[in-house]
Amino acid sequence: MNKIFTIILLVTMGCLLTSAKLANDADKIKVLEDKFTLLQNKQGNVENHLNRLVDKQRNGEHKIQSLSNANTRLTKVIDSLQNACKQLANTQAADRKNISGEINKTNSNVQTNQDMLRCRTLWIGIMAVALLIFIIGVAYQLTKRIKLGNTSIDEVRKAQEALQLAQTKMQEESVKLDDKLLEMFDKQISATPKVVGTDKPDHSLALKVADEIVRIELNMSRMDSSIKGYKQLAKAVERIKDNFKANGYEIIDMLGKPYNEGMKVTANFVVDEELEEGKQIITGITKPQINYNGQMIQAAQITVSQNI
Repeated sequence: MNKIFTIILLVTMGCLLTSAKLANDADKIKVLEDKFTLLQNKQGNVENHLNRLVDKQRNGEHKIQSLSNANTRLTKVIDSLQNACKQLANTQAADRKNISGEINKTNSNVQTNQDMLRCRTLWIGIMAVALLIFIIGVAYQLTKRIKLGNTSIDEVRKAQEALQLAQTKMQEESVKLDDKLLEMFDKQISATPKVVGTDKPDHSLALKVADEIVRIELNMSRMDSSIKGYKQLAKAVERIKDNFKANGYEIIDMLGKPYNEGMKVTANFVVDEELEEGKQIITGITKPQINYNGQMIQAAQITVSQNI
């Protein structure tokens, strides 16, 4: 009986030990399962992270490819720009050479025209002196006859008509020469090359032409508009002035205008008692005021009639 009890006790203790071991093993298995689940979760996170890294790598490779394509395009553009720069440099060199040739040609033409102008001016002077001598001679003969009482009213009238005819003829010849002169200046201005870049413009031709224009306008103001060629000359003067404006030049109109002390001019004053007392009027211009792009490049030299 005691043996049986002992056996039962041992079996019971064995079962208890086995049950305890099984419970312990179950706990360990549970822990292992939890760890396994945690590892699976971590593995999932790692896989997700790895997938994101793969996506980033693909995006990076795509961006690198795009940058590579852009770099290729930029390289082609740079090569194209370099070729364009070379062509532009060659074109500029050719233009400078052509402009230099045109400037030399223009300078040669200017010198030729200046020689022609001096020659024509000499002829105008000779003609003016000859006509003046003729007029003085006729006036002297007329005065002499009047003093001696050997002349009649008809002879006086004829002499006056001859003087008037000589003056008209002189004015007509002057108009013809001035018209030819303006035509020559118009061609010269048109042939003058434009200023390139920061090159300093040469105003010498413009100043000479402006002086001649003012001289011609002053002569025209003293002529009758019925003189042959007068209207044609007036149109030529306006054409030259328009050409001047197109090239940035402006001739300041002062003739017949009131004078004031604030003007930047060189003035020569003459007395004219026919003017209203206190009046000062510009009645002559030796050199006009010239502006280039709004800036004065030549101050005026004027004659002011006054009655003070």
